[in-house]
Amino acid sequence: MNVADMTLRPATLDDAAFVADVLTEAHPDDPEDPQLMRHWWTIQDPEATVERFVVSVVGADAGFVSRSHESWAKMPERFGRIGVCLRPAAWSAARLDALVAAMEDRQRADGARKVTMWAWDDDSQHIGMLKQRGYREERRQRFWELDLVAGRERITKMATESRERMKKEGVRILTLADDDDPQKFERLKRMSDEAEADVPTTVPHVPLEMDEFMKWLQSPGLRPDRIWIAREGDDIVGISQLAYPPVRGIVVTDWTGMARKARGRGIARALKCETLMQAIALGVDRVRTDNDSTNAPILHINETMGYRRRHDGIQYLKEL
Repeated sequence: MNVADMTLRPATLDDAAFVADVLTEAHPDDPEDPQLMRHWWTIQDPEATVERFVVSVVGADAGFVSRSHESWAKMPERFGRIGVCLRPAAWSAARLDALVAAMEDRQRADGARKVTMWAWDDDSQHIGMLKQRGYREERRQRFWELDLVAGRERITKMATESRERMKKEGVRILTLADDDDPQKFERLKRMSDEAEADVPTTVPHVPLEMDEFMKWLQSPGLRPDRIWIAREGDDIVGISQLAYPPVRGIVVTDWTGMARKARGRGIARALKCETLMQAIALGVDRVRTDNDSTNAPILHINETMGYRRRHDGIQYLKEL
């Protein structure tokens, strides 16, 4: 497929490393791990539509563009997503605009009614292109970083306090590896689906099927002995886990979720403290996390734990 002066070819799993390189080159402060990118590409609803293309300029691979949407039976509002990135040497507003226009056309022909794209708040050129194409800011994602070296004493004190509180609450905090319940994955998925449903969002959440959920937990950045869960009686009521990039990048919060009935009792803080204490023991010097800007409970936890704001990710929305 030709778009302006570019050639697009369908991407395969083997192109995931190239895409991770492009994203890292464009945003070196947010390096992407090639193994994690490849794994993420394997996780999708079999009924979803996902198209990824490698973009070439004058015969040389120079970037990528993608579009996706859930099955319209599961997404009646018909939201679609578009992603694009070019290497700095190949970047131009005209090329970016042409790639987005091509993906919009494919989404429109496929029945999408709205599309969303993301941009960093300091990427004025990308944002300018989106605004010119009629996109408007929809919501923001807060990104944070925590210095584990400078904050070690504070984090250790919080962890000690949280452990005492969990004893009084009758809540067990342990790793997934230490949990011997044969039904733990089913319980964990039910709790995670409930928690994800309450995360503020514009594009509705579509829960993963069990097979895809298990595939997510098999990420090369995750390990059962680094996934922390909270148990109350027979129930799993919370989870928090850090992803450790195997090739490059910064350790980040992969997921923190709580059952509705267990919220407001300090369990999420206790779980996060355990992930941080473990990271400190492993020699990690800093960790990052991100949350929707309207998710007040988790934003409060981040602030009180000593996380410092970085730049925002901005979600843009356009009606087709």
